[in-house]
Amino acid sequence: MFSKKICLLVLLALALPCAAAFGQKKTAVPRFAGTWVLNREKSAGLTGQLGNAEIRLVVAQDAKSLSAEQKVVLRGREQPSQELNYHLDGSETEAEVVRPLAGTMKLKARWIESSKTLELISTIKGDAGGTPASITTKEQWQLIGDALKITRTRQSPQGTQTFRLYFDKQ
Repeated sequence: MFSKKICLLVLLALALPCAAAFGQKKTAVPRFAGTWVLNREKSAGLTGQLGNAEIRLVVAQDAKSLSAEQKVVLRGREQPSQELNYHLDGSETEAEVVRPLAGTMKLKARWIESSKTLELISTIKGDAGGTPASITTKEQWQLIGDALKITRTRQSPQGTQTFRLYFDKQ
C-alpha cells in the first residue's frame, strides 16, 4: 500500500507535464523601438491633409513600457505632436492632451498572443463645442518582416474611421 506522501508525489509528477502543456508561459512582446516612416503605397484610409502628409512614428520600448510619438509634416512644416506612454503590463496610464479633444486621455496596452498583436487603446472624454464627446482609438500593431503594420480604428461623434498604416523602419 502506498503512503499518502508517495501518492501525492506521483500525482504532482503527473500534473506538472500537463501544466506545462497548457502553458502559463508568457511570450515577450516584439521590439517595436525605432523610427518608422509611413509607406504610403501600402497604406489605406488616410484622407484630407493626412493624405499628403509625411508621417513618422518614433517608438521607444523597454521590458515594461512603450512610448510612441507620431510626427506629422504638412506642407513642409512639422505639426505639434505628443509622446504617449503605455505600460506593457496592461495597467492604465494617462496623458494630458489638446488633440483630438482637450483633456485627460486614458491609455492602455495589451498583448494578444494568438495574433502576435500589440493592442493600444486610448480614450478621451471632453467637450466638443459645448457638447460632451468621447473619442476611442484602438491600434493593433504587428511586425511583418521589416515592416510595422498598424490598423487604427477611431470611434468619435463623427463616426468610425479605419486606417491601415504600413511603416518601414528608418
